[in-house]
Amino acid sequence: MGNLKLKIVLTAVMLVFAIVPAVIVGAIGTFSVMGYERSAKDNTLQQVGESKSAGIKQAFKSYSSIVGAIAKSEAAVDVAHGMGSADAELEAAVAADPDILDMMILDDSGTVIEAVNGSEGGVFENLPMNDQGVINMPSVSEMLNWTSYGDAIFVADPIPSDNASGEAGYVVAIVSAGPDSAVMKALSGQFVNLSGASFMIVDKNGVAVNYKQGGSINKEFAGSALQSDIAQFFDTSNSGYSDLKNSKDIKSIKGSAGGSTYFVGLAGTDVMNWRWVASADNAAFSQFSTTTNLLGWVVVVASAVVFSIASLLVIGRFLGNMNGMLKTMTKISEADGSTDIRFKVTNRSSELGEIQTSFNELLDEVFLSEERHRTIAELSDNMLFEWDFHKERMYASKNMLAKFDIDTDSATLSNGKFIDSLMSQDDAEKYKRDMNGLLKNKSGYSAEYQLKTKSGAVIWVSLRAVCITDRLGEPLRVIGVMTDIDNEKKLELQLSERASYDFLSQLYNRNTFIRNLTSEIERRGTKRVAVSFIDVDDFKFINDRYGHTIGDEVIRFVADTIRTKVDDRGGFAGRFGGDEFVLCFTNQDDIANIENISMDIINELYEGYTTADGAMHIDVKASIGVAFCPEHTEDVNELLSFADTAMYFVKKNGKTNYHIYIPEDSATDEYIDPEGF
Repeated sequence: MGNLKLKIVLTAVMLVFAIVPAVIVGAIGTFSVMGYERSAKDNTLQQVGESKSAGIKQAFKSYSSIVGAIAKSEAAVDVAHGMGSADAELEAAVAADPDILDMMILDDSGTVIEAVNGSEGGVFENLPMNDQGVINMPSVSEMLNWTSYGDAIFVADPIPSDNASGEAGYVVAIVSAGPDSAVMKALSGQFVNLSGASFMIVDKNGVAVNYKQGGSINKEFAGSALQSDIAQFFDTSNSGYSDLKNSKDIKSIKGSAGGSTYFVGLAGTDVMNWRWVASADNAAFSQFSTTTNLLGWVVVVASAVVFSIASLLVIGRFLGNMNGMLKTMTKISEADGSTDIRFKVTNRSSELGEIQTSFNELLDEVFLSEERHRTIAELSDNMLFEWDFHKERMYASKNMLAKFDIDTDSATLSNGKFIDSLMSQDDAEKYKRDMNGLLKNKSGYSAEYQLKTKSGAVIWVSLRAVCITDRLGEPLRVIGVMTDIDNEKKLELQLSERASYDFLSQLYNRNTFIRNLTSEIERRGTKRVAVSFIDVDDFKFINDRYGHTIGDEVIRFVADTIRTKVDDRGGFAGRFGGDEFVLCFTNQDDIANIENISMDIINELYEGYTTADGAMHIDVKASIGVAFCPEHTEDVNELLSFADTAMYFVKKNGKTNYHIYIPEDSATDEYIDPEGF
């Protein structure tokens, strides 16, 4: 009986969900379709206007670049100072661009002193250039015969003077803005019929510098009331002037006379501070409005129908499959403990009451399972964490929270508030890459990181994590285990470090030096690398006369001396055994100064070693050979061999000196390298 009542109630709800949405959507759609039409038109007009502004800006940027380049040329500077000729540069500019009608050079008084099309002697009465180096049309002298150029705009750039201030003259381009010009073509296209369009550019003072029909914004033009409609956007004293602030502020204006529509916009502030207006094709506007209106009504009707059908399907399916839902929920409770839903129903014998009971039992199982895992985690030395993608919740074991400063309430896997907040920047970036790889590959990974503990100590940890997915392969959870490996890792690093250094000199041993030298050569790019091979002269005599203990002290003295030449400068030092030492230079200034550095080493060693008790002073001498990469070779073994050969050359020619390897060194006497390069 209860099930029957529930079905009757749901049937009534189903009818309400089917009818009411259609009525609401229809009513709202009626009021919103008009707004949609306006919004769609405005967006389209803005996109079209921005495109036209960009075209105009690009055209003037090109002209400004041409004029600026000539103004800075040596030929233009010479002409402005009464020397030479710039005919070639001016004629080339006119020939290269059909829109450039003439190119001129003026002196500092505005007189035309050189021009392509014969305007010499004409005078620019004033030279009021705006901020972008453009001379406004009204200031052009009548001597330039304005009518011969038709629709033209003047673009200028000053020629630098020898003085600290002022100009030596100006380079001026007369640029066409007629129907076939690049400026006019930038306006053609959507909504603008170029053959019938009226086009005007207005400078920052509100004066029309170009208009296809003649006249200016300060007078009536085009035989219409266009002036009263758009003057506000060109008159700096009008409140409407500020409505246009950048090239995205495009206005569409319905003219009060003749029903014409106009675009008004900015031509770009990085080339000039001009505004433009162009008449539009009203037939294109009408077709666009009709299409937009029809599309809006189609969307309204379709939305109402789809919403109603969807409501019927959802409610009908829910009503017809209650028993199936109960069975499905029971299966979920047996297989998945992540659901967190409770129904508050007083009649437990109803279908919803049975659902409540099933889910409550499920939640009890989930709670017990979570408690079991928490207990295991707390009894283990390992630190555990878990990220639940569905609940967007982080869990961390108590021992992990006790050791590290982590806020699980705000942390996610890689938002900078989990363990990545305790790492160095490099480790944090590596951790994020590892996590991204884990989620992408949906597998497991392990890595080692350094984390800062609550006490401020930085320790090594080992992290192992796995990604658990659903049956569709989507991530459900990431479970990770962290282990404190600080003692083991530090011991490992100490052993590795000891294996890399020569015990007596504390310089790199042979293998480590060659490995690092190989890396430097591989990543040098276009930079140079230098190697110095240093051999202590007559070291056997020191050992025989003073004993091996003193000999060891001399070895340490030599190591300390040569180490200062590369420490903190990008290079490194090594000992190849006995009394043989090597230096790698990567600092380009040091390499350029390698001869002076070599002499410094020889001189500092020659000052000698004094024992700690001051009882004994020993002169130390050395021979040094130098080889360069890439000049001599890019092979590591050859580079060392060439440096050794250069050192051997010094040995044969008096010792206690340095020598830079030349190919002839290898051809002198055969030299058998005892170290086997």
